[in-house]
Amino acid sequence: SNDYEFLHETWMTHMKRPDAPPLKVVVDDASHQAHHMAASLFFWIPRIEPGGMLVVEDIQPIQIANGFRTHILPQAMKDLHWCGDPALKDTRCFPTIQPFIAAIHCEMHICVFQRNSEPSIEPDKESSITP
Repeated sequence: SNDYEFLHETWMTHMKRPDAPPLKVVVDDASHQAHHMAASLFFWIPRIEPGGMLVVEDIQPIQIANGFRTHILPQAMKDLHWCGDPALKDTRCFPTIQPFIAAIHCEMHICVFQRNSEPSIEPDKESSITP
């Protein structure tokens, strides 16, 4: 789902319970719409535990998915190489998720976003939605 309120309620009510195991894997098997895939990426990546992964499937060359494949994904990959050197005048495309991604692996129509060792956080709404 691309609705922050729905994702947040699901997370807080059903998944982030005191007796729940740490969130290590999320599989986005929702719609094939680019904005839904982007919403999933921005919501889940900061909440997934270090070393975990987000799997986004159905990233395929169809009109409704193209925005994710041609805009979101390349910018997220660019951020993997951001070094933070002010002399380079380089900026992060997605500063709310860049600090949490160690690697992105894509094969056919599936991409896996690998979490790095940064502790998971509970970001606010503004930081949890697609810019």
